[in-house]
Amino acid sequence: MAAGLAVTLRKLWRTNRWLTISFLLTLTLALVFTIRAGVFFVYWQNHADEPIEGWMTIRYVAKSYRVEPKIVHDAIDLPKTGPDHRPLVKIARERNQPLDALTAQIIEAIEAERTARDQPPEPSTPAQP
Repeated sequence: MAAGLAVTLRKLWRTNRWLTISFLLTLTLALVFTIRAGVFFVYWQNHADEPIEGWMTIRYVAKSYRVEPKIVHDAIDLPKTGPDHRPLVKIARERNQPLDALTAQIIEAIEAERTARDQPPEPSTPAQP
């Protein structure tokens, strides 16, 4: 089988060099993106609900706790200027606030969001015949 594949690749290389190069490049890119997706999947599975630390950004905390970044952003009352890429320790320092207080606000908002998400919908009253 391997010998047949080698013969086929040699024949393709001789007759359709550009097509063979583009196929191999496409195959390589597909492999790279598949490996990259797998690495990200495994990383975030192992870093779910990670304890909040000062080096983390709002987006990192939101991704770790599986909530929208807007929830974390609103929890610490940041102005709505778009995504904030500063680490939490820098945000706390600029506000003259301890990091623990900022972390407590974030945890409280995340827990409130999770309880609101897990509540079953209000049962509708059955229609009277």
